[in-house]
Amino acid sequence: MLQETNKVVDFLESDYFKDSNVLNQYFHEDAIIHWRSSEAFYELDLKGFGELTTKMGKSFLNMTAEFHDVITTHHSVVTHFTYFVESIESEELHALAHFMAIWKLEDAKIIKAEIMSMPAEDEIEVKKQI
Repeated sequence: MLQETNKVVDFLESDYFKDSNVLNQYFHEDAIIHWRSSEAFYELDLKGFGELTTKMGKSFLNMTAEFHDVITTHHSVVTHFTYFVESIESEELHALAHFMAIWKLEDAKIIKAEIMSMPAEDEIEVKKQI
């Protein structure tokens, strides 16, 4: 299970957003990615995921994942993390988005991903009810 966790964490910390060929190290060729964002629902194969992430990553110099939770079960890894980016306009790291994802692995590669994301807000009202 540690190997599966490392595979997912290594992927999320890689430069896949700069070079979609990196995805081949982490994803099964028949991988399916379902991504629910605040803007749309994407159902992608590996090629489509590579095209989308490369397009999105063109304005980033660096992208860093801050993990809140990583949970591993039988052939699945669940992650809760925030991506911080350094953009062309500003070398300061800014929170880009918060993610929850379930990664299914087969033969030591990601075969399916269920991703949910929402934009990070610099100042967001915290509502607490006890």
